[in-house]
Amino acid sequence: MNILFLIGPTIMIYIGLIALENVVVTFALFYGWLLLLPIIFKTKVNLKIDSRSLLAGIVTGLLSLGAIFGAVALLQDSVFDLNEVRELLATWDFTGVKVIGLVFVLIFINPFLEELYWREFMYGRLAERGFGKAIGITSFFYALYHLFTVYLIFSFPFNLIAVLPVFLSGLMWGYMRFNLKSIAAPVISHMLADLGIMMVYFSFIA
Repeated sequence: MNILFLIGPTIMIYIGLIALENVVVTFALFYGWLLLLPIIFKTKVNLKIDSRSLLAGIVTGLLSLGAIFGAVALLQDSVFDLNEVRELLATWDFTGVKVIGLVFVLIFINPFLEELYWREFMYGRLAERGFGKAIGITSFFYALYHLFTVYLIFSFPFNLIAVLPVFLSGLMWGYMRFNLKSIAAPVISHMLADLGIMMVYFSFIA
């Protein structure tokens, strides 16, 4: 059963983004999966915020934001063709007034649901294998579905290289969850990282 739970989010992304080529449908399928599974299995959520969690989340989040924006700013001419990216986003229906709602989801809802699913629900199901294996497995499958977006948006070999920071972020957030016994810090850090992605979009693509 765990393998289905691990691969499920990737299947939802594939159906919505690759098969149907629609971001709105993708969001509905993907976030529906991330939300319903923890609810169905009555996952206990620890969102305890203390000074350590707050500091860890803000510091790692700002570092992630700076790394994302800085890397793209320096390598933008190499990593993607702006016209191709705009055409691709139009194909996915990531245009017009929908963008405002989708950006809100990506910054405020996506971090919570992804951390809830990977660092709480799936981590809990795999914890008996040891925290190292649980963090590694969840990080791998968390990074897996990002292949679909980065492969299409960025040019080779940056599209493959871009998945590595996603995997490393998963390891970092998994360790933070283990060490701080809460997903509060990973959620804060994840929000700032996603803000960096949106800053790239509005600075270089929109």
